[in-house]
Amino acid sequence: MADEEMQRTMRFILEQQAQLTVSMGQLTERVDKLSGTVEQLSEKVNRTADSVAALLTIAEIHEREIEALKESVSAVDERGRDTDERLNALINTVERYISERRNRKS
Repeated sequence: MADEEMQRTMRFILEQQAQLTVSMGQLTERVDKLSGTVEQLSEKVNRTADSVAALLTIAEIHEREIEALKESVSAVDERGRDTDERLNALINTVERYISERRNRKS
């Protein structure tokens, strides 16, 4: 019986070893798949980071352009005020001239 018990124990150990080998093979396959997935995700993250960096550069360019446009608008506003002042002076001069001519004719 000791021999029979020893054979059962050895059979049990061999079966356990076989199951362990199968399980290890399955785990290896899963790790390989996960590794591939991690690589793909890493590539996507890198591409996303590059895209974000490009968008940030574009945003900075737009910000500079907006500042330049603000400065241009301010300059146009100032020139417009200057033009208004000159037009008002001209209008006053013309009105005075017309008024003086009317007063002379009266």
